[in-house]
Amino acid sequence: MTNLMLLPDGMRRWSQEHGVSLDDGYTAMADKLIEFIGWARGEGITTLYITTSSAANFSRPESAVTTFLVAFNDVARRCHDTCNFDFTGSLDLVPDRYLTELEELRDKSDKASEFTLHYILGMSLSREVISIFNRFNGKIPAMTEDLLAESAYVPKPVDFIIRTGGAIRMSSFFPLMSPYAELHFSPVLFPDITRAEFDTALQDLRRRERRFGGYPAT
Repeated sequence: MTNLMLLPDGMRRWSQEHGVSLDDGYTAMADKLIEFIGWARGEGITTLYITTSSAANFSRPESAVTTFLVAFNDVARRCHDTCNFDFTGSLDLVPDRYLTELEELRDKSDKASEFTLHYILGMSLSREVISIFNRFNGKIPAMTEDLLAESAYVPKPVDFIIRTGGAIRMSSFFPLMSPYAELHFSPVLFPDITRAEFDTALQDLRRRERRFGGYPAT
């Protein structure tokens, strides 16, 4: 069983390069994401985590926020019935009309599926840690790793992370419980990613020796 986190970046720059609106850029992203989900499933990925937004993204102009919310809801609408769909994150930042639809899609998704599509909305490591602290502050004698995991946006360790768009940084997208995730940074703007580029990224990640803090295998 392997899980993968995707940070799909580059839609604004793709829109500018192609001389189209940001809405068109995110429509292209949505179509590509449907393809990407199929690639991941075909390669035996059991859970695909998608960071739809950071908490900071919600400070963008309202029209830009609406654009990415509409696009990601559209993807969930198009594929929820063929997978187990779920979502977590800074949900207090998400307007009710989008959150309500995601809840409905989650409830109608195929819970028996061997593939899970999981959105993280409003990702922020600091907000995540603060919310966990506030939840348990004064209520438990000591924090444990199990309690931390139960409350994390992504409770199980992520194996692989792919970020597109050329930026070699995490931008607060790092999952709290995944200290040994393997990272791959692609220069390709997400709407332009191809199956060959996905295969290259996955081959790069899979051939690494994962030591989890130990010595190399002898």
